[in-house]
Amino acid sequence: MRNAVPKSYEYIEKLMASETEMMQQARAYSQQLGLEAISISATEASLIGFQLQMINAKKVVEVGTLTGLSALYILRSLPSDGFLWTLEKSPEHVALAEKVLGNDIKAKRCKIILGDAQEKLKELSSLGPFDAIFIDGNKAAYLDYFNWADANIRVGGIIFVDNIFLAGAVWGDETQQKFNFKQINAVQTMNQQAFSSPQLNSVVIPTEEGLLLCRKIS
Repeated sequence: MRNAVPKSYEYIEKLMASETEMMQQARAYSQQLGLEAISISATEASLIGFQLQMINAKKVVEVGTLTGLSALYILRSLPSDGFLWTLEKSPEHVALAEKVLGNDIKAKRCKIILGDAQEKLKELSSLGPFDAIFIDGNKAAYLDYFNWADANIRVGGIIFVDNIFLAGAVWGDETQQKFNFKQINAVQTMNQQAFSSPQLNSVVIPTEEGLLLCRKIS
C-alpha cells in the first residue's frame, strides 16, 4: 500500500514528463474505487518501461489490470506492433480499464482478459513464449503466477513482480495492512526461488513496495 509519496519519488517525478490524460484518468478511477494506494507510481512504472525498451519487448503479459494505469505505461514502451495481454478478475475494474485502454484495444495492441488469472494464464501458454511478464495481482497466488511466468518467458526476457516487501511483512514487521500466512508464505517462497534458480538472474530494486526483476538466462 502506498500511503504517502516519498520525497525521492516527488523529486524524480518532477524531472519526468507529465502523465498523459488517460494515465491521469486511470488514477482518477482508482481514487473513485478507493484503491489509489495500490496504483503503481510513475517512478516504478517508468522503471518497468525502461527495461521493456532495453530488451525490445513486443509480447507482454500483465497480471492485475486494476484501472489500466500500468498497462498504459507498458503499452507506451512497446513498439507499434507490440501487444499486451492484461488479466483482471473484477468486472468493475475491467469496465473502467476499457475506457482508458479503448484506443489500444481498437488498434489491436491490447486485450483485457476477465477472470481468475490462475486459470486464464493457462489459456495464454500457447501464445508464448513472452518477452516480459508483470505480476501485480493476488498476493496469495504470487508463487503460482511466478511459476507460470518462469515456464513461459523467453530466454532474455524479464519477469517483473511488484509489492514483494508486503509493507515489511516478508521480514516480520507488523504492518497496518494485515497480510495472512498464505500471502506472506507465497511471496517469501517466490522471492527465495527467484534467487536460487540457476535459470534466472534476479535483483530487487528497493522501491517503496519492492520490485523484483528476474531475467531468464537459460
